[in-house]
Amino acid sequence: MTAAIRTQRAGSWWFPGICLVLTGWCANQYVSLIGWYQQHRELSEVAAFLVLASYVVGLLPMLVFAGSWADRLGRKPFTLLALIASIGGSVLLMLGAQAEVWLHAGRVLTGVGMGLAMVAATSWIKEVSPGASGAVRAGLCTSLGFAVGPVISGALVGATWNPELAYLVHAITAAAWLVLIAFQPGTPRREPVQQAVQGTSAQGLKIFNRLVLPMAPWVFGLATSGFAVVPALTGRGAGASLLFSTITVAVTMGLGALIQPFARRWDRPGTARLLVIGLLTAITTYLVMIPVALTGSTALGLVASVLAGCANGILLLGGLGQVLALAGPGEVGKLTGRFYSVCYIGFLIPTLLSLWRLFADPLYFILLLGVLCVLSLVCVLSNRTLLAGPKMQPVKSGS
Repeated sequence: MTAAIRTQRAGSWWFPGICLVLTGWCANQYVSLIGWYQQHRELSEVAAFLVLASYVVGLLPMLVFAGSWADRLGRKPFTLLALIASIGGSVLLMLGAQAEVWLHAGRVLTGVGMGLAMVAATSWIKEVSPGASGAVRAGLCTSLGFAVGPVISGALVGATWNPELAYLVHAITAAAWLVLIAFQPGTPRREPVQQAVQGTSAQGLKIFNRLVLPMAPWVFGLATSGFAVVPALTGRGAGASLLFSTITVAVTMGLGALIQPFARRWDRPGTARLLVIGLLTAITTYLVMIPVALTGSTALGLVASVLAGCANGILLLGGLGQVLALAGPGEVGKLTGRFYSVCYIGFLIPTLLSLWRLFADPLYFILLLGVLCVLSLVCVLSNRTLLAGPKMQPVKSGS
C-alpha cells in the first residue's frame, strides 16, 4: 500500500491532532487551580501536588502497554478510548467538590486518556504525515492542549469561582468531537507477520536508549518547573493569585507550543542539535530559578517560566522527532510510549519539591535539578555521534 493511499484512507491528521489537544486540555486543566484548591478547598500543598501527581498512575501503564496494542489493532480505537477516558476524568473531577478522593480518581482516569492519546493519536498523525512533519504536528497539538486547558479553567474559575463548570465545559467539548471523529476512517491494523518485519533496528534502539532517554525526563520536568515550581518559589502557589498561576501555565505551555515551528528550522538531520539546545535552555532556566528561590521575585519567576516553556517545546520536538525517525513502522506506538513514560518522570518534580520543603531549603532542590540537567547534557553530547553510525536492518518486534 503506498503512502498516499494509506494517508487517504486514514483521513486528515487534524482528526487525531484535535484529540491530542482535547486530552492535553483535560490533563492540565487542574494545574492552574492548585493554589485555588489550597485556599478554597483547604488542601495542603502536599495534598494538592499529590492530586497532580496521581495522574501518572493512570498514564504510565497506558504508555507502557497501549503502544503495542495500537500498533497491532490500529490507532483509531485507542484514540476514541482516549477521548472517552478524558471525558470520564472531567466528570470525576466534577465530583471532587464532594470528596478529595474523586479528585484523585479523576486525575487517574485523565492520565489513562492522555497516555492512550500520546501513543495512539501521535502514531496516527505520524502515519498520515509526510516526512518529519509528523513530529512537529504531534508535538504542537500536545503542547497546545497543555496550554489551553489551564488557561480555560483558570479563566472560568476566576470568573465564576466554580471549577466544576470548567470540567463540564471540557467534557461537553470532548464528547462533541468524539461523535465527529467516530465516523472518520482510521489507519489500517497491521498483521503480526507484517509487524514483525517492521520493527526498530538494533542501532535505532541503541540511539534511543543512550541518546533520547537521558534527556526525556526534562521534557515535562521543565514544564512542571515553569508552571508549578515557580509559583511555589515565589510564594504564590497557595492562596495566592489564581491569575499568577494561570499566567505561569499559559506562558510555559504557550511558549512550549509556539517555539516548535521555529525550533524545527534549527534542526539538522543526523544530529542531536535540538536536544543540546533544549538542555542548554533547561540549565539556564534553573540558573534563573536560583535567585527566585532566594528572593521570591515574581519578575524573575516569569523569566524562568519563559525559559522553561522554550526548553519544554524544544526538547519535546527534538525528542519526539528522534523517536519517530528511529521507530520501525510496526513499533511507532510502542517506542513513543516508552519515550513518554520516561518524560513523565519529570512530572513528579512539584510533588518532590513539596516534600523536600518539609525538611530543607528549596534552593538546594533547584541546585540538584540543575546538576542533574548538566549530567543529561553530558550524556547526550557523549552519544551524539551514534546518529552518524551505520544504519542497521530492522529487527523483529519484541527483540
